[in-house]
Amino acid sequence: MSQRYVRVYVMQPPAPGAEWSVRVDAEKAARFSHERDALSYAVRQARACRDEGASVELRIEDDHGLWRSMEL
Repeated sequence: MSQRYVRVYVMQPPAPGAEWSVRVDAEKAARFSHERDALSYAVRQARACRDEGASVELRIEDDHGLWRSMEL
């Protein structure tokens, strides 16, 4: 049996006033007005997947459009 691998992405707003976006694998992105809400949701989703036995990678887009990993 292979282990499930989940990627959670937190994407910055594309323009001032736009919303933050969190995507879990290929699911439809959830939208948030505030960074703290997006990060909180992303961490909850990542931990829930991990608790179900999945290997989880949480990635956050920085101010330069690069991705960095976040520890759970």
